[in-house]
Formats: sequence, C-alpha cells, structure tokens
Amino acid sequence: MIRGAVFEDLDRLVDLESRVFGDQAWSRQELRFELSAPSRTYLVWEDQGAILGYGGYWSGERDAELMTLGVLPEARHRGIAGSLLARIITGADREGLQRMNLKVRVDNPAAIDLYKNFGFSQAGLCKGYYQPEDVDAWAMTRPLSSIGPGPVGFVSNKPSEGQERIIDHE
Repeated sequence: MIRGAVFEDLDRLVDLESRVFGDQAWSRQELRFELSAPSRTYLVWEDQGAILGYGGYWSGERDAELMTLGVLPEARHRGIAGSLLARIITGADREGLQRMNLKVRVDNPAAIDLYKNFGFSQAGLCKGYYQPEDVDAWAMTRPLSSIGPGPVGFVSNKPSEGQERIIDHE
C-alpha cells in the first residue's frame, strides 16, 4: 500500500536508505529534515508493517524535483518503484506544477530506462555530480499533465521491465 510518509517512519527509512544506497545514503539528520521540510512530499510503500520502498519530491514555484526513489533489493521486480513514481508524478501534477526534474547517475541504466518509460527526457549532463565517486548525472525532465502519470504508451496495470530496479538518489 502506498501512503504518505510520516515522522514515525524515520527509523525504518534510515534503514532502507542504508540498504538501498549504501555510502550515498542520506543520514538520519538529512532524512529528518526532508520529512519535515516545507514543500516536500514523501510516499512509502508499506506491506505488512514493512516499508519496502519510498520516494519523494520537492515542490517549487512551477517545477517539482524528484529527490529520491528507492526500493529494498529483496522487494524489487514487483512494480514498487513504478507505482511510487506514478503517484509522485500525479501528486506534483495535482499541485499545478508544470514540470518534474531529476538527476540520475549515468551508470544506472535501469533507472534511466524507468524514467524514459515515464516520459522523462535527458536535458543535460552534470559532470561529477555524485561525490566522492565523481560520477556524472543526467539531468532529466518531463512536462506534467500533458502525458499523464504512467509510462508513455503504457496500458496495462503490470509494470514494465526494470521499473522496480531504480536506485536513484540525490
């Protein structure tokens, strides 16, 4: 079930961050800030009391920025990332925002494919964006409301291949 993240999820999100993102995981303090910061929306995928994935975005004046999207390794291949991303896009669209932006590691083809399936296109390259590894990031963007929340050309309720393997983190 997808629901809004609450402050009481902090301990479980710290654990999820560590397991999904390793050395790139947000700290407890960073997560606490994100959960309480204005203009932030975070969703979790919860199953029988366990948080299996989460994602969130920042709302600007006109644009949204996808801040993070991650699914536990043992919960991948179940459509969780795609479902979370669709709800995130829908939420930003309902706020009246015009575009959603994100950054994704260039060495994460599953994430790039997921984003392309949801209508994102590459807008530029951010050299050395991910530190300390000095890994480049693609800046990607998509309009809101004009193409709907799901994968482009997607008709069925079954997620497309690779949606659940996203490990993007900003």
